[in-house]
Amino acid sequence: MSWSQALSPFIIHPEKYENDLVVYYDDVVTIILDGFAKSTNHLLILPRDPKLTKKHPTTGVTEHLKNVLQTYVDWCTNYIYDNFTKQYEILSSSVNLSISKKSDFIKEFIQVGVHSVPSMSNLHIHVLTRDFHSPKLKNKKHYNSFNTTFFVLWDQLPLHYIPDKHEMENIVIKKSDLICCYCKRNFSNKFSQLKKHLDDEFKAHFKLID
Repeated sequence: MSWSQALSPFIIHPEKYENDLVVYYDDVVTIILDGFAKSTNHLLILPRDPKLTKKHPTTGVTEHLKNVLQTYVDWCTNYIYDNFTKQYEILSSSVNLSISKKSDFIKEFIQVGVHSVPSMSNLHIHVLTRDFHSPKLKNKKHYNSFNTTFFVLWDQLPLHYIPDKHEMENIVIKKSDLICCYCKRNFSNKFSQLKKHLDDEFKAHFKLID
């Protein structure tokens, strides 16, 4: 099985992975932990409809589907909030990150959306924390795929068109500067510096609970 088809088993037989990557499933969706999480908490919502799963996310996630999936999006944001706050204390020194209340945490620190050029063929929605504090965040593409227009936010869907793959991958991803998601500092193309800065920002805002 190719990487592009890696989500299919979770859609077809989620019960086989219930104690592994699958955190929830029913007849409508499977929700899994992203195997290559780019943040501390990163989930994927996988619609299970055989026809829907083959659609492009920017057009396949229609207003009707959003209404159907909103309950699952809410489930994911609550799951992430509970999981994150069990692991980390939100430090009072986080003056530029007002997320002490659950509602603010979900609104300001969790992002939901799809990639304009998805790397895997089955339609999936990303729900993740906006910390990008992960050993699997390894290059500019990984970061910019969630911090530029390459990532289409839930509220912006549907787009009613499929973005141009060349433009997204070779202009938006490669030519966009690396901008810190916390303080908006511009790191140009210096990913290693951004990576260290993101780790420093995370430590300034959060403390691992013993």
